[in-house]
Amino acid sequence: GLTQSWAWTLWFRYAGGVPFTSGLLVFFIAEKIFYFGTELWISYWTDAASLPITVLGFDFPAQTDGLGAQAYYMQVYCLLALLALACAFMRTIWIVSGGIRCSRQLYLSMTKRILHSPMVYFETTPMGRILNRFTYDAEILDITLVWSMSMLLIASSWFLTSLVVMVSILPWMFLVLLPVSVLYLMIHHHYRKSGADLQRLDAMSRSPLQTMLAEGIEGSATIRTFKKEGAFMNRFQHFADQSTAAQMNFLGAQRWLGVRVELLGAMIVFSASLAVIIFNERFGLGAGLAALLIRWSSGFTISLSFLLDNFAEAEGSVTAIERIQKMSEIEQEQNFDRNGTVPDSWPLKGDLEFSDVKMRYR
Repeated sequence: GLTQSWAWTLWFRYAGGVPFTSGLLVFFIAEKIFYFGTELWISYWTDAASLPITVLGFDFPAQTDGLGAQAYYMQVYCLLALLALACAFMRTIWIVSGGIRCSRQLYLSMTKRILHSPMVYFETTPMGRILNRFTYDAEILDITLVWSMSMLLIASSWFLTSLVVMVSILPWMFLVLLPVSVLYLMIHHHYRKSGADLQRLDAMSRSPLQTMLAEGIEGSATIRTFKKEGAFMNRFQHFADQSTAAQMNFLGAQRWLGVRVELLGAMIVFSASLAVIIFNERFGLGAGLAALLIRWSSGFTISLSFLLDNFAEAEGSVTAIERIQKMSEIEQEQNFDRNGTVPDSWPLKGDLEFSDVKMRYR
């Protein structure tokens, strides 16, 4: 099934909550404004091939005036590029620091709950499952999830920017973007029904390997005594094959999604190119804006593919939050200090008295 919405909100809440999200939006918006400014400035630069132009009240000479005229355009371009680069750098640091905060808080919460869990939990829970949470899931939380969420947020910003730019240049592109986007969402929703479960199967199939490894180390003498090395090895290889099969199914599902995303993306580029070639006399787009439209339409395919691929990868990684959070909700051992503190003079005598004691297993 699909991942739970609380797992996504938990990541943002542990990453820093409202201040973290607000700062993220500020950096993303500023970065995209400056980045689009560089490409828009190139279109203005192209329009000034033979005539001077005026941008925001500033006059710029024509390119035919020589190299001195080119310096003004280059200075503005470099300024916009440096500002976009600075915002991108700050955005990356902001996301990574938030991911580290989330990972630290979830890991500490899980560790505390495990250390204070009753003995019956360790007697009924396979050790491989516990090791899997502290190794594989912790690695996903520390590395894979931070990277996936970073890429997902970046892809989302590129997708929204592409929509705004293309509709701003040519509003008629909305008639093409809407149905193609709906088809994208339908395909992705179909993938999500199995993608998250395939990631869960991949994670769950690693637990028997961890258990077998622990059993092999602890019981190596017994295995050799009864000459069961072959049977133990065959059993381990069986679990390894199951784990590999689960991982390959997950990767195959990702490629299934990628092929369909690329095919639909080609429709956007074809529509934009057709509109510029056939109907440009009616639309009246300049050479710079026409090139900008085609460039962003081809980039829309990449940005949408980038968005869906990273959303699928992030959703698979978010399942680690679900598993770790479940470990943070296990039953705890009762508090030994619930009846008050023990006086410093205790014990007064060496007697040990049992009164109305009842004992049972589990």
